[in-house]
Amino acid sequence: MRDVNLPPGLMEAVDTLLTEAPAGMSEYELIQALDRHYPALFPKPNLGDPLLLFQHHFVLMHLLYRLQQDNHQLSRRLSISPLRIQWLDVTGGQGKAINPNPSLAAYYLDFSNLTKEDGHSVEQLLQGFWRRLLGEEQAPDALATLGLGPYASFSDVKTRYRQLANAHHPDKGGDAVEFGRIQQAYDTLKDQQKYRK
Repeated sequence: MRDVNLPPGLMEAVDTLLTEAPAGMSEYELIQALDRHYPALFPKPNLGDPLLLFQHHFVLMHLLYRLQQDNHQLSRRLSISPLRIQWLDVTGGQGKAINPNPSLAAYYLDFSNLTKEDGHSVEQLLQGFWRRLLGEEQAPDALATLGLGPYASFSDVKTRYRQLANAHHPDKGGDAVEFGRIQQAYDTLKDQQKYRK
């Protein structure tokens, strides 16, 4: 369900703001910039009303995923995460940084999902969001603990975890503290994977 009556020029405004910020911006920064530069197109919501805030967030994410989808074959690709929304140059190799989540995109692209949520379901979504956000913030350190780079797949994570756990398990003469660090890193990445689904 893509043909939604959104304010004319809103998608172009979002595109312009992101293009003018090559380092990208967070969703909150994008909302602030829209309110500052295009207040008539996308006025800032009452931040104290979770349902209204969710609806505002949903419309913005709908626009972002449409931009991502519409620019799929071009030389740039929109990376969307809670911490950073950024146009990446696919020709310069930056496209590898994009880890698309098809189920999340499908959710936001279906505008009928906006009306399906109520106050209770929004509260549950927000709790899940904070768990995912915490996982994204901890993921780089967890990957480094396992000796993996930022683009490692979860299959890579499982393989490396098994290798390190086998080498450092206290029952096999390994160090319990090091094994605990490895286990914690794996649990963090496993949780992050779970919330991506």
